[in-house]
Amino acid sequence: MKSLLMKTSLFLSVSAMCLMPVALHASSILSENFDELTPTGSATSAGAFNAIGGTNVDIVGGNFFGSLCRGPESGNCVDMGGSNGNALGNLELATSLNLTAGLYNLSFDLIGSGRNQASSTTVTFGSYSQTFLLASGDLSSGIVNTSVWIAGGPTQLEFLNNGVPGGNQNIGALLDNVNVSAVPEPGSVGLMLTGVLGAAGAIRRRLMA
Repeated sequence: MKSLLMKTSLFLSVSAMCLMPVALHASSILSENFDELTPTGSATSAGAFNAIGGTNVDIVGGNFFGSLCRGPESGNCVDMGGSNGNALGNLELATSLNLTAGLYNLSFDLIGSGRNQASSTTVTFGSYSQTFLLASGDLSSGIVNTSVWIAGGPTQLEFLNNGVPGGNQNIGALLDNVNVSAVPEPGSVGLMLTGVLGAAGAIRRRLMA
């Protein structure tokens, strides 16, 4: 009987541990890597994003300057410095995210231009706002994975190219792998564990009877 009880307890403990990653896994709301797009210059839209304020961006990849999308980026990426005219690419979501109040995970890869010019890009999402001044070869300072508190309601995600004084405005930082996901509330994890422990207790009582 004790052996059976120990095996049952062990099984339930392992089951709880296996369920934890599932409970803690964030639910994806937005995922954009631009790989489904056709590389082109002077683009006024890029997947889930639109260029605003008369600006444009370049979607680069493959034979169209694909070497700019270097690690940690791959496939297609977006050159925040577009082509011709007003090339300071300013991107925002074509449709803002209608979010409930809570904690959200924001991640994106923003790397240096790779063309011997610094770049300045401001990223805003709810209470999050940060400006990245990246040297040409910077592959790490703009790699972000952070939690952001959102008050709720329509929420915009923006990537704004500020340019650099005296620089070529057709050259910008490279953007890729943009993701937004909801972080589960701690209460939901606690509720799951309570259920597992309750089931373990019921089985233990039955075996002890």
